[in-house]
Amino acid sequence: MTDIEQALIKKRAEPFKIAMAQKDMLHYARWMFEEFHEEEFLESWYHELLCKVLMAVYRGDITRLIINVPPSYGKTEFAVKLFVSWVLGKNDKYRSIYATYDDRLATETPADVKNMIKSKAYSKVFGDKKLQKGADQKWYLDKDGRKIGGMFSTTLGGGITGFHGDFLIIDDPMKAILANNKPERDSVINFFESSATSRLRKPNKKAAIIIIMQRLHEQDLVGYLLDKEPEKWTHINLTGIEDKEQVYEFMEFYYKRPANEPLNNHFETVEMLESQKSSMNEKWYSQYMQDPKTVESGYAIEDDFTYVATWELEEDNKCISIDPAQSIKQTADNRAISVVGVSENIKKVELFNVYGTWFGKWTNDEFVDQIITVMIDNPRVPVFMESSGGGILTEQNLRKKIKEVNAQRKQEHKEIITNKITLFNPKTSISKNTKIEDSIDTYLKNNQIRFVKGGTGQEQVKKEYKAFHPEKDSKQDDCIETIANVCINDFIVAKRAKTPKKQNIEDQRQTQSKGWRI
Repeated sequence: MTDIEQALIKKRAEPFKIAMAQKDMLHYARWMFEEFHEEEFLESWYHELLCKVLMAVYRGDITRLIINVPPSYGKTEFAVKLFVSWVLGKNDKYRSIYATYDDRLATETPADVKNMIKSKAYSKVFGDKKLQKGADQKWYLDKDGRKIGGMFSTTLGGGITGFHGDFLIIDDPMKAILANNKPERDSVINFFESSATSRLRKPNKKAAIIIIMQRLHEQDLVGYLLDKEPEKWTHINLTGIEDKEQVYEFMEFYYKRPANEPLNNHFETVEMLESQKSSMNEKWYSQYMQDPKTVESGYAIEDDFTYVATWELEEDNKCISIDPAQSIKQTADNRAISVVGVSENIKKVELFNVYGTWFGKWTNDEFVDQIITVMIDNPRVPVFMESSGGGILTEQNLRKKIKEVNAQRKQEHKEIITNKITLFNPKTSISKNTKIEDSIDTYLKNNQIRFVKGGTGQEQVKKEYKAFHPEKDSKQDDCIETIANVCINDFIVAKRAKTPKKQNIEDQRQTQSKGWRI
């Protein structure tokens, strides 16, 4: 095909592309990459998802949006430059506030949006837009000499004065290198609570906040907001790669992401991502996997985990081990429950079979309900709960709730709950880290802690084991502590394996002589 023929085909397709760009942000992105940037759009499935979600923000269907995505995957291009310019093409009265930690981004990003709007590619879609003279960090569209829509940009250290927006976009609010600096994290949260939210246009009931960032810490801005008011936020969580199949759904959007598929094959292959993981160490989990809780210390590794099918299990004595967290407040650390069976094989080696683990930041009532569910599923299995922290009050609430449940179960002619409940004091002679360390060295690494295949909560337990290091404090060790307590505290006596009886020689001969002769 000649250059003239290609140009003719492109010219004929242009009206359709323009019409679609006016309606749909993904088509607008394709158009601007081709006509404005004059470069190939390395499109992946998540670009459509981002556009669908951002169009829902424009319509007012979403007023609180969090987008977590790895670095250098186009979040600023889509959620700021393309979104703000597309919105102003649709409604030239809308104003956007843009906030970031980076001085350079705070200057260049609004300038890039202005350049888009002034471009020939943009005017073909939305017509010519007149801009008032002014600084790149605070500009307006002009209509008959009046300020209408526009954009204001600031760093998080700066203020937002004299400008109210229909959209507040917070883009990477802190430097990755400062992730472990609590005062820095607190200043970001203070900016959000004291300054940012008050700058939305009050008459606009559909005014929205968009936060786009890579995760950096459990208590970063996203962690704070999802803990405080998770029901308010639409959360789009995009990871560099997943080891299991994942389904992404939003309104009519649906994508089934295969296991081990990179987020964008054009950017990074599986091999490149593995190299990134090795070089980034613990930062990989927060920035690429959006999981700041997971860190692999190398103390416990994948090869240390042993799995056993239910039909392979010896008879064991089970117990329910409970970690009640440091207080009964919902904001306390995770609460955890494990069902562990203890047996002894014919070589008199103790084996700890982990049937399931349940965990969460539950309210105390929710925690008690979950314990009761596990007790009902494991009738007459004894319960052991640590007395420290919220243990004593949880035990009192549990006994009270059991009475209510049992009264109801009697009316329904169901078996009542009779599990014995024991409060125990943690050993003062051994620290929590030492207790977990001993359980790993003595039992996990010697294949004596075994995970029953198909058991609940195994991925969380493995994460905690892999993150644990005896010389570091961990905020995520509640599940493995419930298992360590069973190993270290001798809650229950191991069920001994039956020794096979020896046959005498005559019995063996008779057994061997039976059968068909051919």
